[in-house]
Parts: sequence; C-alpha cells; structure tokens
Amino acid sequence: MQAFINTSSAARAPRSTSLLHRVGSPVIRAGRWLRDSSRRHSVINELDRLSDRELADIGLARGDIRSIFTGTNAGR
Repeated sequence: MQAFINTSSAARAPRSTSLLHRVGSPVIRAGRWLRDSSRRHSVINELDRLSDRELADIGLARGDIRSIFTGTNAGR
C-alpha cells in the first residue's frame, strides 16, 4: 500500500504572522540592504580604480559611476 503526501504550496498552512515573523522580517530586510550596499560600494570602488581610458572603453565617464547606482543622470 502506498501513501500519497501532498507537498505542494497549496497544501501547506498559510504563513503565520507570529511575533518572530513580524520582528524577523525587518531584520532580514536590513541585512539584505547592508549586504547589497556593501556590494554596490565594492563595484563603485572597482570602477573608480579604472583609468579614464578603461572607463571610456566600457562606455562610461568618471561622473557616471555613482549615478549608475542612484538612478540619476549626473554625468550626462
């Protein structure tokens, strides 16, 4: 005799809004923001180390570097 166990997401209980979830979610978002911020700064620093010629080869001007991450057009 075989038993069938439904493991689809529809069969699972809905996510609870427990205290742990309400407190943990902002903490997780803050951690992700810090991680992403660190990665952005690493990329900015790497691009800053390139020469003007190397930046031109990839289609960037020095003034474009930070605007890429902020969404502004400061360098153009």
